[in-house]
Amino acid sequence: MKEKYGKLDTLWWTVRKGWAVDRPLILLSLADVPVVVAIPLVQSYFSKVLIDHLGSGASLRCIAVYCTFFAALIGCLMLLQKWIESRRQGRRYHATAIFQQEKSRFTDYETDFENTEKQDFNRTMGYVNDDAYCGKCSLEFIWDDVFNTLKDALGVFACASLMAFIHPALLLIVMFTSFLSYFTTRWQPAYREKHKHLWEKETRKKSYLESLSTKFENAKDIKLYGLEEWLNRMMSDYQAYRLMWEKRCSLRGVWAAILSGIMTLAQDGAAYLFLITMLMSEKMGLGDFVFYFGVVTSIAAFFSGIIGDAAKLSERADKIIHYRELFDYPSHFNHGKGEALPRGAVEIELRNVHYRYAGAEEDTLRGLNLTIRAGESIALVGLNGAGKTTLVKLLCGLYHPTEGQILVGGKPIEAYNAEEYYSMISVVFQQVNVIAFTLLEFITSCVPDRPLARTLAEEALKSAGLWEKVRTLPNGLDTHLMKSVYDDGVDLSGGEMQKLLLARAIYKDGSILLLDEPTAALDPIAENNLYLQYRKLTQNKTSVYISHRFASTRFCDRIVLLEDGVICESGTHDELMQHNGRYAELFNVQSKYYKEDA
Repeated sequence: MKEKYGKLDTLWWTVRKGWAVDRPLILLSLADVPVVVAIPLVQSYFSKVLIDHLGSGASLRCIAVYCTFFAALIGCLMLLQKWIESRRQGRRYHATAIFQQEKSRFTDYETDFENTEKQDFNRTMGYVNDDAYCGKCSLEFIWDDVFNTLKDALGVFACASLMAFIHPALLLIVMFTSFLSYFTTRWQPAYREKHKHLWEKETRKKSYLESLSTKFENAKDIKLYGLEEWLNRMMSDYQAYRLMWEKRCSLRGVWAAILSGIMTLAQDGAAYLFLITMLMSEKMGLGDFVFYFGVVTSIAAFFSGIIGDAAKLSERADKIIHYRELFDYPSHFNHGKGEALPRGAVEIELRNVHYRYAGAEEDTLRGLNLTIRAGESIALVGLNGAGKTTLVKLLCGLYHPTEGQILVGGKPIEAYNAEEYYSMISVVFQQVNVIAFTLLEFITSCVPDRPLARTLAEEALKSAGLWEKVRTLPNGLDTHLMKSVYDDGVDLSGGEMQKLLLARAIYKDGSILLLDEPTAALDPIAENNLYLQYRKLTQNKTSVYISHRFASTRFCDRIVLLEDGVICESGTHDELMQHNGRYAELFNVQSKYYKEDA
């Protein structure tokens, strides 16, 4: 259960975070406040002084002196305000870029991998992305609101102090109408915040379709199966749904503006009528009337501003709460100082390990107890959906057991620093993700500064069976992947890409080797070559080889059959065949088809 945050607490959290990220912006905002408030008050007072001196018959020279003094004072204040504002504007988006980088680093690298697959995490991340990448990042632009709030608060205090000399009733009129305007100002943002969950899912679906439509590897399916019309229709439906809600929100904004305008008109009319009455009854002079006329105008603007500022701060706090929820989303793995990593091959022990995916009704893995001895190679077999890949992700430290514990080298995975623990793992997953590096960069990216990196990369390619292909390329190891990005790029076939992934795992030389269906895209000859050198690849390593082809695992020290999330059988191939249980049944079924094909 995620912690809920209060708005005031969130604003204070934002102040601390902003001070740590961009102190000059905060200091400039604070320095701008008294200058901005002073300008309209000095201008109003200048009008009063000028009218009073004209009415008293002062000399032209005296009036000229006053005009020169106030013109210079107002000019200096304006120049100072412009200078401060230009410096503030010069830092615009500086903090935004830092926050965006921090958010990306957290979601891409720091939070647990399994968090990125959870719906509530992605929902929160969607809210954050909608704010962080739309030109008005709340973590930075809240300082505009804070600046306006301080300016308006100081303005209200100064003007109220002056108006108290006339009559408190005038102040109450302005305060009452401004207070009412708060509700109209909050109407649209509150409505949007209350209903945003109704379009958030559609926005995520739309973003998914956009990414789906822009991936070159999907072009074949889209064209051959005629998916263009279906994709366009889905995109149009999602866009229309979002547009409908935008119209509803905008309509409330229009009505809020109309009501606010009516209240402002009533407020100004009442205040001006009060001043005119005092002037007509000779309770104030013309100069005082002009001065307080300007004060009333200013305080009305300050009051309306502070009400609007409160509404904006409330709206910003609602958005910033999502940042806090994202950054405080619970992670199980250790990103701080951890235990020293064990050297060489390690023992892996699973104690009563359960795992259930978020939102699932049943466990995918149920009470696994398994010990993989240091240096042992085991084959993990089973039908699709048995939980093999889930177990690999648990061993990698990408998932955390729902229940139970996994010990590596006699210590829980969580005891190690997560990034350091990853350095122990050489893994090949089923899914192939191409990155537009050179072949050398792709293979050596895990340890790019290793001595003799190029030589070791060549050896890894030879072990993976891809060196003959690479040596025929014009630029050899310096050939870029992906023709669509580089003119000298190359697009490898599925089997060649799987060999490249294997070469990267071999180069990394982790003490734990995890191969998840590494031969799924290989031809029979390449697959057989991998089997022949498997002993060499796993020397001084603890290895787990996953396959749904039962005949491909006979070279491992032990075979573990996983079915419905539990370990059904364990032993060597010969032992399991003699046992004549579930493994033998599945092996005979598969071998039957191979024999019939033969």
